[in-house]
Amino acid sequence: MMVKRLICLMSFGLVACAPPPEIARDTMPVISLGEIETQPDGRCFARMAGPTRTDIVTELVEVQPEVKDRNGVVTQPAIFRNVTGPKTVVTGQGARFETVCPQVYTPDFVATLQRALIVRRAYDGEVTGLMDEATSLALQQFQRGMDVDSPLLAMRVGRDLGIVAVPR
Repeated sequence: MMVKRLICLMSFGLVACAPPPEIARDTMPVISLGEIETQPDGRCFARMAGPTRTDIVTELVEVQPEVKDRNGVVTQPAIFRNVTGPKTVVTGQGARFETVCPQVYTPDFVATLQRALIVRRAYDGEVTGLMDEATSLALQQFQRGMDVDSPLLAMRVGRDLGIVAVPR
């Protein structure tokens, strides 16, 4: 690999060199379509997490299962206990926002997103081109400051970052 880079440097200069090998260069999207809704006009939308409420609930929990003999007759009944604790409940749908379409989430695009977040000190991972958990969490945290609570890139945030084209 080093020989390739040296030949590349000597022959064509830095601009003609191959990209770093650690970033996958295929064009397959790295986001599932299940999270993104595509409109007939080609625009894509997603939803933020819905509002939640935490309730204190009491549930009946089986602590010990029933015991049966070899004929199937119950010799010891099951033991249950009431357990009280917090339970988070989603109370509605989250706000809808325009997002980058799945086909845009290529490894090259995600690597650009990772670099943009690094420059803004919102991501301290490596530039891998993978929309992994660390990248998604960093993006979601960064977007929360812009009223978008989602691990998917909002179009307006992408435009602010300078990685999504602005319409004329």
